[in-house]
Amino acid sequence: MGTTHKVVKDFYRLLKNITSFSDGQAKILENEGSPTDPDVGEDAKFAFQVDITPNGGPYLGGTFRFKIVVENENRWPQDPPTVRCLTDIYHPNIDNFEEGEYSNVCVNALDLCTWDSQFDFETCIQSLLFLFYEPNFDDVLSLICCSDENFQELVQTSLKGGIVDGIPFKPNEGWLKKKGGGNSSQEKENEIDT
Repeated sequence: MGTTHKVVKDFYRLLKNITSFSDGQAKILENEGSPTDPDVGEDAKFAFQVDITPNGGPYLGGTFRFKIVVENENRWPQDPPTVRCLTDIYHPNIDNFEEGEYSNVCVNALDLCTWDSQFDFETCIQSLLFLFYEPNFDDVLSLICCSDENFQELVQTSLKGGIVDGIPFKPNEGWLKKKGGGNSSQEKENEIDT
């Protein structure tokens, strides 16, 4: 019971502070009225989604949705959450082309060997934000984004919905909205007021 309380407490602290510590670059989305998601499997007890919209860097203007899942509430915060990117992205440390329920984000802080029980959901969001400003080409996860050659140009092509290395990307909704062609009504419906 105390551990479950810890997950909920960490989540509501994140909800309260996310706008200030992320400088408005991260927003938690409503997940059917609760961060508990029954569709992620029997062992997964707690899940929520977050949109990251970088204010600068190569991904400026794009919006990227992530699902954060605590697989076992009784092990929180001893074990890191599973973090999956749900948006098409050209990034060396994010591979959303592989199916599955495991993490598809490669950042040291979220690794089982590096994760510390002092970390929390804010650590997860800060780690995701870091990846958008400091892609790590020394520790790639994506098979299509392995080099920093033409990186900025290829990111822009992917955001526009172009083809990169033979892989078609869907136009990024945040990028479309910024360019004047998107519809944000669904996002406004899902956003939790902070």
